[in-house]
Amino acid sequence: MAMISFSFPSPAKLPVKSPPSVSNRINVADRLILRHLNAGDLRGAVSALDLMARDGIRPMDSVTFSSLLKSCIRARDFRLGKLVHARLIEFDIEPDSVLYNSLISLYSKSGDLTKAKDVFETMGRFGKRDVVSWSAMMACFGNNGREFDAIKLFVEFLELGLVPNDYCYTAVIRACSNSDFVGVGRVILGFLMKTGHFESDVCVGCSLIDMFVKGESSFENAYKVFDKMSELNVVTWTLMITRCMQMGFPREAIRFFLDMVLSGFESDKFTLSSVFSACAELENLSLGKQLHSWAIRSGLVDDVECSLVDMYAKCSSDGSVDDCRKVFDRMHDHSVMSWTALITGYMQNYNLGTEAINLFSEMITQGHVEPNHFTFSSALKACGNVSDPRVGKQILGHAFKRGVASNNSVANSVISMFVKCDRMEDARTAFESLSEKNLVSYNTFLDGTCRNLDFEQAFQLLSEITERELGVSAFTFASLLSGVANVGSIRKGEQIHSQVLKLGLSCNQPVCNALISMYSKCGSIDTASRVFSLMDNRNVISWTSMITGFAKHGFAERVLETFNQMTKEGVKPNEVTYVAILSACSHVGLVSEGWRHFNSMYEDHKIKPKMEHYACMVDLLCRAGLLTDAFEFINTMPFQADVLVWRTFLGACRVHSNTELGKLAARKILELDPNEPAAYIQLSNIYASAGKWEESTEMRRKMKERNLVKEGGCSWIEVGDEVHKFYVGDTSHPNAHQIYDELDRLITEIKRCGYVPDTDLVLHKLEEEDDEAKKEMLLYQHSEKIAVAFGLISTAKSRPVRVFKNLRQYPVFSIMESRIQNNMGSTSIESNKGIEYLALNCRKHSAVLTDFGAIGDGKTSNTKAFREAITKLTTKAVDGGVQLIVPPGNWLTGSFNLTSHFTLFIQQGATILASQDESEYPMIPPLPSYGDARFTSLIYGSNLTDVVITGNKGTINGQGKSWWLKYRSGGFKSISRPLLIEIIFSENVQISNINLIDSPMWNIHPVYCKNVIVKDIKIVAPIDSPNTDGINPDSCTNTLIEDCSVVSGDDCIAVKSGIDQFGIATGMPTQQLSIRRLTCISPDSAGIAIGSEMSGGIKDVRIEDVTLINTQSAIRIKTAVGRGGYVKDIFARRFTMKTMKYVFWMTGSYKLHPVGGFDPKALPEISNINYRDMTAENVTISAKLEGIKNDPFTGLCMSNVTIALSPDPKKLQWNCTDVSGVTSRVKPEPCSLLPDKGTTMDCDFPTDKIPIESVVLNKCYA
Repeated sequence: MAMISFSFPSPAKLPVKSPPSVSNRINVADRLILRHLNAGDLRGAVSALDLMARDGIRPMDSVTFSSLLKSCIRARDFRLGKLVHARLIEFDIEPDSVLYNSLISLYSKSGDLTKAKDVFETMGRFGKRDVVSWSAMMACFGNNGREFDAIKLFVEFLELGLVPNDYCYTAVIRACSNSDFVGVGRVILGFLMKTGHFESDVCVGCSLIDMFVKGESSFENAYKVFDKMSELNVVTWTLMITRCMQMGFPREAIRFFLDMVLSGFESDKFTLSSVFSACAELENLSLGKQLHSWAIRSGLVDDVECSLVDMYAKCSSDGSVDDCRKVFDRMHDHSVMSWTALITGYMQNYNLGTEAINLFSEMITQGHVEPNHFTFSSALKACGNVSDPRVGKQILGHAFKRGVASNNSVANSVISMFVKCDRMEDARTAFESLSEKNLVSYNTFLDGTCRNLDFEQAFQLLSEITERELGVSAFTFASLLSGVANVGSIRKGEQIHSQVLKLGLSCNQPVCNALISMYSKCGSIDTASRVFSLMDNRNVISWTSMITGFAKHGFAERVLETFNQMTKEGVKPNEVTYVAILSACSHVGLVSEGWRHFNSMYEDHKIKPKMEHYACMVDLLCRAGLLTDAFEFINTMPFQADVLVWRTFLGACRVHSNTELGKLAARKILELDPNEPAAYIQLSNIYASAGKWEESTEMRRKMKERNLVKEGGCSWIEVGDEVHKFYVGDTSHPNAHQIYDELDRLITEIKRCGYVPDTDLVLHKLEEEDDEAKKEMLLYQHSEKIAVAFGLISTAKSRPVRVFKNLRQYPVFSIMESRIQNNMGSTSIESNKGIEYLALNCRKHSAVLTDFGAIGDGKTSNTKAFREAITKLTTKAVDGGVQLIVPPGNWLTGSFNLTSHFTLFIQQGATILASQDESEYPMIPPLPSYGDARFTSLIYGSNLTDVVITGNKGTINGQGKSWWLKYRSGGFKSISRPLLIEIIFSENVQISNINLIDSPMWNIHPVYCKNVIVKDIKIVAPIDSPNTDGINPDSCTNTLIEDCSVVSGDDCIAVKSGIDQFGIATGMPTQQLSIRRLTCISPDSAGIAIGSEMSGGIKDVRIEDVTLINTQSAIRIKTAVGRGGYVKDIFARRFTMKTMKYVFWMTGSYKLHPVGGFDPKALPEISNINYRDMTAENVTISAKLEGIKNDPFTGLCMSNVTIALSPDPKKLQWNCTDVSGVTSRVKPEPCSLLPDKGTTMDCDFPTDKIPIESVVLNKCYA
């Protein structure tokens, strides 16, 4: 460590009498500054420092400056902090480690990464870094978006032999809190479990919780961490409650709160605020009121008043508006936050836009509190809700006066207000006038273009968002999906869905809700149901969207089933849910069921029925023919029936030919709206049905007098990328001739099947002689029939024909539709035959990689698709397991992490291509039993249970050539290249029936695992490729490797257990390993290597039925002084070998030590090594057996071994030193250290099985 010295004046040179002494004056300076700080007067302390600087007095104690800096950081006054640093430099005070650490923290929190790094580098030059310094710099990188640098710094820290503490672990784990680095965090968790830091420090536990929530979106794993923490406090409980809310789990948030209370912890204001938010999300007013009482009793009510206002404002039960206002009125002081919460609450949930505007006016009038940009934003949105652009412009004028109009939230609210008021030109002007458009600006205007069905403009805006790299959001796609649903354009909807998958938004709740609604409205209810079933987190909108979809398609039974399931899961229905329920009951005539649900609205859920619910009940009674009951129901409504109710009743009067009630209904409609054309048309039709043609004509005459025009019937169908519109009797389409030929053919076909047209539905008076023929012709000219005929001639038979209409269809179309379906032949898509495979466990849930936007062209990166697919499936893994199917294609990807209860199935013809971009493989810390830094593997898993990688001979191509070239050029000497497959700290692992080619380094590496099967694997790499080991079982217990073939540039199988001091400290042996039916080609390496990384120990290894061709050696045991550990109880039999350099090779002087610090006294134990029943041809050297001096290899046994030498063999066939053992029937004759027993004997081979050999795989299907 560099030494820093100070030079002080000699005491003899100081004046004898100097009142007061400089030393005393300096102490006074320090005390004066600290006195200001203790009083909370930061600015006074800094002012005192400035005054001292002017008087030539400086503080001597670095603690004073450290205290000043810490106070600046706590106050977040970074400007003052930088001023203190300037004074520090000016006073030429040499900082100590504490002061340097404070400077790093100052610049880190102010966002000045460069300055923080400069301070850290300066500390390194002067040798003043401590663990706190490293931790602070890691935190600085992590907090400023440089997570990779934080992890890299942690690796550097470990390489220096430093020991991390709790703060260090906390800093690096926080850097792992995103999807790219969460795998590193999992490895660090392994460190923590071993060192005890996991259980000893609350901060470490909290950072792990955040890592799993933010990095994996895995609340399950976060809970596991929480559950294992030995110490809990109010911070940890509050963190879990807050994270529940952030992940959309309000029920779990409340459950955690109740558990916290029952565990004896007292909540604070932060806890209660989060729980009030949960009550608001669930609209659970009852619980909210109880918690309100709790807050009063605990004395925290004043601290959570804004949360209370927000909660009461958002809860939709009766009385909550009054309660919201009561809380607001009882507040001692109204802040801008409380005013904004109240105004926002009125605006959002109660359709009380006018009241919200009045509140804003009251706030302005009182003048005590200035509105901020959030207040203006809510007020402007309220104007949009009530379609009052005039008031909106006045509020915008106030915003300009207060200088907040240019704020993005205000400007975006202006756009939203104009959009909702149908003032698109004003909205466009507001949008284009923005000097800086953000994503919300684009989304708001895009939503308006979609509402106005201007999809060309909408997709142009989407392109601009992408080009400007603003990052499209869920709202962008929700708006687009809503727009395409309005015109029934399922092709556009599917295109948007594809983009959703590519961008990783398929798990987003609002997007899923919009997808359900879009597919339902576009006629694809099965796809809507599939989207719904894949959702992890469904809210009331999700359930209501699905229920509404079933209702629109007439699936009343599924409506009621879904509704019952919804209530069982504790999701409270809303007003829209009940509209769908009642509509479904109406369409299938479930009168009693409809009454039950109508009555339960208020009785069970305190939802007061609104006009639309009463209209549904009227429709229900009318469809059942209960016109009198419906009329009485209307008359008993608690408010006056509107046009919608009476129009529904009038339509039923026409269907049931009730002229008197029809006339009454029409009169009611015209009283409410004299310009309503539907009343005249329906009444005219009623008269026509009754044969009262004069009265019918009179109604139409009155319509004409009032210039009232009936909305024309229009139907449309999407074919290709074009929407085709048709009107009544339309002949304008270019294919009109073919369309009407098809329509004639259809009519002839369905008449042959017994269909008779109901000409009474034609309500026009025609001449007697051609009355029936013309009526029949008019029936067939409805727009929807023309659209169906066009669809049938324009689409493949396997494609459904989806027709959309602006008006309610006539009964004749329903009849025709059913006849067409029954007699034109049903269309279906033949499902793929199930792919069978064998696995430890089969899976309940499946997904295909393409479901997540993957493109198998070998060029497009699918890293996000793999990661999103696995993240999505993880949530269902505990429910019977999940599998991800990789279909035929070339799927380029970087690294991705597996999950538990998971199968990755690679189909024949599918190739996973490893990206050659190094940034796609995050750096991760060394394994505990090794010392090398490393890239993460292509396919990686940590702390997993029940994971399967299999297929029907699909391929993983590591594309290792670029990695090999860089390695040969001197790169990657201190860092391990990516492996193809690495599974660590896991159990019940299967890797089978796939091909692996050209790995950058090792192919398969199970490490610290239990119960592993590697089966039917074919591995190929160039024979000169560096370190491309085939299968490396490492510190694993109970492993089976069978039926594998390997062509490699290194060992076909390498059995390992860690190296030197790292492996000794980890102490995890490889044991219970069975290798059978292996074929290997490796000219420069071993068929099976044991070691040299064997410091954790290797024992009980059984190897049998092995074929080796052109391979350097059969079994090579490698070790060295300093390795420690052991290799013992090795059993090998039935080897067939052709063209070998060595048959037996043991090395006790394998000198590779990756780092220093190993113990030269750590000697390995090599004993009980058994070889039997082997034949070899074309061998250069029979055996090279080199033990360690004073530590010989003992217990070697060879029996029934026949070795045929090559044409040019070495003279010394058996090179033996420091070994001992016995042989029997071995040719050529062994060395003297391995004497022949002289009698027939066989070396040992166990007769029992290791447990994994008894496992029977299940037959599964993909």
